[in-house]
Amino acid sequence: MPLKPAPLMTFLCELTDPRKRGSSCDHNFIDILVIAVCAIIGGADTWEEIQEFGEDKEDWFRTFLELPHGIPSHDTFYRVFCLLNPDTFQACFTRWVKSVYPDTLELPDNGADIIPIDGKSIRGSRGKGKGKKAVHMVSAWSTQLSLVLGQKKVDKKSNEITAIPELLEAIDLKGTMITADAISCQKSIAETCVGQEADYLLAVKGNQKTLHNDIQAAVEEHWNKNPEEAVSDTFFEHQNTGHGRREYRCCWTFDDLSSLSTLDEWAGVRQFGAIQADRIINGKATTAIRFYISSKTMTAKEMLYATRLHWEVENNLHWMLDIAFDEDACQTKDEQAAENLSTLRRIALNILKSDLTSKRSIKSKRKKAGWSNKYLAQLLKTFIIGG
Repeated sequence: MPLKPAPLMTFLCELTDPRKRGSSCDHNFIDILVIAVCAIIGGADTWEEIQEFGEDKEDWFRTFLELPHGIPSHDTFYRVFCLLNPDTFQACFTRWVKSVYPDTLELPDNGADIIPIDGKSIRGSRGKGKGKKAVHMVSAWSTQLSLVLGQKKVDKKSNEITAIPELLEAIDLKGTMITADAISCQKSIAETCVGQEADYLLAVKGNQKTLHNDIQAAVEEHWNKNPEEAVSDTFFEHQNTGHGRREYRCCWTFDDLSSLSTLDEWAGVRQFGAIQADRIINGKATTAIRFYISSKTMTAKEMLYATRLHWEVENNLHWMLDIAFDEDACQTKDEQAAENLSTLRRIALNILKSDLTSKRSIKSKRKKAGWSNKYLAQLLKTFIIGG
């Protein structure tokens, strides 16, 4: 169940106004930030809509903001978020999330909070011309709190491999388990997790060829020697049906690491595993086998559970950002503004997910916040200004 963080205003007030103060600014920096957060919560997706949202609710905003020259124009919102340092804004967001995030979160079934790490491109941010790539963000998701813990932009001259260690260092990992797909199966990422007293479960594919081949050979040898297996700590199977789909998944875990020729290169590794997924969807059958390494000794049931939870970052974050916030349609081309707008969406998503007074979907909650000053004021009091 999501918990109540400290008021967001506490952390927004720590940000430094990025505008030059040589000439007097018409609008207070904190007013701009609060209006933007409320507007994104209330259904605004563009700078123009943020302005319109503010103008429609100007009387309401005046009950707690100064607004010395009314509601800022969309150009002012855009210019301020172009100037605001995205790393500073993300650090503010992370500190706010940390205000609710305990040192160690425990799950009754599996011992620790599982934190999937994954990246997502904001497709509409791609500029015109050769080499104008879309802004790509890597996010950390708490499966226990169902909240975004932090995010980091991937440098255009690099990839997720360099961004993920920086993201991991910004959040509290002690006692958690980090899950990531094959691109993140890197020695530096494993070392970062272990250094922060966290565990990892990393998918292994061809980008780590020697490790992949060693695991595949060990698993195939086991299969040849054990064509039939009963459910145990080292083997587990599960199947389910529904919506025209049948799925069968099974997992094998291996604690004997003598077959791994690069064992000493991977910090803290204690186990490897294999998961087979068979699916029949509308009569079409597919089979996939995936390999993993882990710094935590788990039963086969626990490893299968952890890999299933990893997909929450896709289903509960990335899919939600596109469906409820229309993120891929965002046409903001300035990289800093696009990155800051991405942080605003994640702030809004965390607030709406943490609100338990309404059972509506996130998209419906946004509409309700846009229509109802009472509901928006409730969110403001609970999560933004406190009281």
